[in-house]
Amino acid sequence: MPNGAQDHRPSATDPGFGEARGFADALRDQAQGYVDKRKADAARMVSDVGDAIRVTGASFDGLPQLREFFDQAALGVDELAEDISRRSFSEMYDEVHAAARRRPALATAAAALAGFALFRLLNLHAVRPVPRSHALVPVDTLPQSTL
Repeated sequence: MPNGAQDHRPSATDPGFGEARGFADALRDQAQGYVDKRKADAARMVSDVGDAIRVTGASFDGLPQLREFFDQAALGVDELAEDISRRSFSEMYDEVHAAARRRPALATAAAALAGFALFRLLNLHAVRPVPRSHALVPVDTLPQSTL
């Protein structure tokens, strides 16, 4: 037999409900602001890569085909930067998810490559032992010959 205390559900008339809803809205707004900032940073970084490609291509004045290749690559990277800034995070996620479903082998290879790059990046500063064949031995530790 249910009693009134067990059947209590939050409603809009509860005093704590408005506070919880306000907290959830503030948390959602803060998370959305963070995502928007990171998205803008990513778009700026991709745009900088496009500029670097364009500058690199400008150094090939004597080879017009190679310069055109770099210019086309820079345009493609600039379009990617514009797509990043124009689309929402959920749209980008849905597109990546659909591409991974269309080509699972490519998605697996990309994930493996990203994992390898992350592994190399994280182990970049690890101290590596020096092999004995390349180790330098100080002169004062060598045995002295007494003739």
